[in-house]
Formats: sequence, C-alpha cells, structure tokens
Amino acid sequence: MQESSASPARRAFLRVAGLSGAAAIAAACAPAAAPAPAAGAPAGGAAPAGKAAWEKEWDDLVAAAKKEGKLTAILVTGTGWRKMLDKFGDTFGITVEAGGGTSASIWVPKVQKEREAKIYSYDVAVTPPNSAITLLRPEGAWDPVRPLMFRPDILDSKVWRDGFEGRWMDKDKQVCFNWEFAVTRSFSINTDLVKPDELKSVNDVLNPKWKGKIIAADARIGGTFLAMAALRSVYGDEWVKKFLTEMDVTFTRDQRAVTEGLVRGRYAIALYNVKTVFQEFADQGLGKNIQYLDYPQADYAPAYSVFAFNRAPNPNAAKLFINWLLTKDTQEYVCSVVPTNSARLDVTNYDKDGAAAPGQNYYVTGREENYAKVADTQQYISRLLGVN
Repeated sequence: MQESSASPARRAFLRVAGLSGAAAIAAACAPAAAPAPAAGAPAGGAAPAGKAAWEKEWDDLVAAAKKEGKLTAILVTGTGWRKMLDKFGDTFGITVEAGGGTSASIWVPKVQKEREAKIYSYDVAVTPPNSAITLLRPEGAWDPVRPLMFRPDILDSKVWRDGFEGRWMDKDKQVCFNWEFAVTRSFSINTDLVKPDELKSVNDVLNPKWKGKIIAADARIGGTFLAMAALRSVYGDEWVKKFLTEMDVTFTRDQRAVTEGLVRGRYAIALYNVKTVFQEFADQGLGKNIQYLDYPQADYAPAYSVFAFNRAPNPNAAKLFINWLLTKDTQEYVCSVVPTNSARLDVTNYDKDGAAAPGQNYYVTGREENYAKVADTQQYISRLLGVN
C-alpha cells in the first residue's frame, strides 16, 4: 500500500473497511422473591422415606411446571441453542417457545416495549449479560436467580471453574449465572510464514519483523476490541498503543477478508479470525496452514448466562429450566450440540480450541466489574486512531 503523510495510526485507521462485531446480548437484575408453586402444585411436607428433601422439591416442581405446560425463553439464534430448548420440552412434556434474535439490539427493545405496555411474555433468558444488566436491570426486568437454585449438584462449588460464587456476572451475585466457559483465541498464524516458536508470547507479536504483516478486524468493536480490552487490563496502555500505532496493521470490517488474507498467505498473523468463517475455508480443504495461538493475556471468554424474568408467566417452568440447565447431564448435551464448553469442570470440552487452561485467568466479557473499563478502552482506542 502506498505510504502517505498521515500518521501511522491514521493510515492504519484509513484502511478500516469494517468488521462484523461479536454480538453481545445480555440479561440481569431486580430483586424479587422466588416464585410460589403454581395452583394445584403438590403440597409441601416431609420428604418420603428414602428421598432427600431436594428430591421431593424437584418432584413437586416438575409436577407444577407440567401443570403450567409452557416455557418461553429469550434465546440466541442457532440450531444448537434451539435443540437445548427442545430437549427441555421433550424431557418434561412442556411446550417451549423461543424469542430473541441475533443480538441484544433486537430483543432488548422488544422486551422494553412489551413491559411498558404491561405485557410479560418471557420466563427465562439464555444470553450474554452486558446489555441486559445495563439496560433491563434498572427497569426491574429480572428476578434473582440465586433463590431458585436448590439442587446440591449445581450448588457444589467444586464442580464450577472459579467456584460457584465465581460464576456470577453481576456485582451483587444474584441475577446472572454464567455456565459457559469457552475461550476465544484472539491471534492465529499462517505456519507457512511464521513458525509457532517465533511467537512464544503475545509480546512477540510486537517484534518489528511482523510490521505490515498483520491483518485485524476493526479495533473499535467486536473481537479485536475485546482482545485490546484484555491486553490493556494486563499490560496497560503501552501494548495496545504500540500494536495500533507502530505495527502498520491492516484493519478491515470485512470479517471474511481477515480469514482469507491469512489463509492465502497475504498476512502472517491475524487478529479475530472467527472460527465460523474459518470453517468455510476448512470445508473447501483450505486453511491447513492456520494455527490458533494460546495467549491467555489476549484471549477472552464470552459469558452466556441464565436469567429469570420478573413477572414470568410460567415461574415453575422457569425454575425447573434453570436447575435442569445447570446439571452435568444437561451441560454435556448442550455443549455437544452448540458446540461449546461448560464452566462445569466435570463436563467434556466440545470446543477443543476454546478449552481453558487450568488455573489461568481470562478476560470475561460479561463481568459487570469490567463494564466501566470497556467504555474507557473504547475512548482510548478512538483517541489513538484519531477518530471520534
């Protein structure tokens, strides 16, 4: 590309053609009591001989949920996610319906408008938490999930990565329980152009030999931005500044161009080479020269989580779904059909590239404590690139 008199950062930005951002949808809080059993639910009392109290509670809940007969969920678009919902319906003989869409920009305004009109259509949501915490929690859209959880096999801290308490995404640890932990690898390489041992750490990406040989999605949004946020949380401003202003990175909003540029050998390193796009090339027998790099400082974990709607039309079905979803057997099924990885330590990793290293800290995009840092990083990147 012909050089101009513009600054390196400005030149890099002018090459931005765009990016399909990583859609992040969400859900979170508003205090309320756990739902009472539906009319006609089996009466309480001592557990039958040979049954633990929680087992009787489970049996009573199943009966009450069946009487309601329906569950309506906000759910991510995708075959695997729909199979999860259908599995619940088939297991308990309950009709299931899904709303939502591809992003929070679609379903959050819909929920807001319905609730303004006193329409309460949904029972649960399975979604990333950011928008739902920031936009719907202040409106009282969410009931606490914590009081609804009672099975000992899901309350056991030993079965969860970072423990049971570590799975809550909201600061109050009440409304947003994160069950998924599949790491997104930020960097990938063309092994025809770079040997893996040349990039032993993420700091090696800043070696001047790679200047002009890196392609990335738009740094202000999506996966590239999340990698920048993760790196900034570890290294501060300097790593991000050098990458964006000194490495002569080619940016594009065309996600396919990132992957194709790497596969075709036009670039040695790519940032945010999305697996679904890469799979299109792999299906054509291409991309055998591509390797994802394991850089915990730059990698991040999306936070698909479960939430309970306030004023749910089917509160017993909602409570049943939440407890069912978090069991080992259900997590095995869900992760196999999506596919993804569970935060449960006793569940198989079905996304091998997304397997998290034991004991390693990763940047979790859905943690409420990160939201202010995210906004600050967006402003910082815009300043570096000389844009508003």
